[in-house]
Amino acid sequence: MRKVIDILGWICVFVTVVVLVITLLTTYQFIYLRHFNTYRIIQLCIFFTAITWSIKMFIQKPDHSNIIYPLLYMLLAMGTIFFIYVGVY
Repeated sequence: MRKVIDILGWICVFVTVVVLVITLLTTYQFIYLRHFNTYRIIQLCIFFTAITWSIKMFIQKPDHSNIIYPLLYMLLAMGTIFFIYVGVY
């Protein structure tokens, strides 16, 4: 289970970086892709990456002594989804 979460976390990071580059290229009008005109896809990628990495941080700590970092990271992810829902992007 730990290995799957680790690989999924790095896949999410890779996808987020690719989406970020494509969004920047679309924003500065080097290329045009309709779905990358707004920052909504970046926010969704950050949400999934943050959730995956917070689960990864929680699993890697065997004693769960410092649970604050995964909880703060999940709070960041929930804030991102809240702003998508409200329409701030």
